[in-house]
Amino acid sequence: MYAYIKGSLEEKTNTFIVVENNGIGYKIFMSESAIQKLGERGEKVKIHTYYYVKEDNISLYGFLSNEELKMFELLITVSRNRCKICNKYFIKY
Repeated sequence: MYAYIKGSLEEKTNTFIVVENNGIGYKIFMSESAIQKLGERGEKVKIHTYYYVKEDNISLYGFLSNEELKMFELLITVSRNRCKICNKYFIKY
């Protein structure tokens, strides 16, 4: 849904950041190492995002590059293709 969010870095914690864009603050969950690579509050950032929707949760996950996002998408695809009967993972070709 959101390819990326570009705006002002308003908050940094160990698990998420808040990026303001046009008066809206987006809470974006990121790894601690990625958060540490970002600048200081008030600086402009561009965060590639994955919009996660589940029946009990809607979240944004952030990545510093599009390549990191694509790797994440690949990893969750493998996780979704887990064999329920044999409790092993497989990859669809």
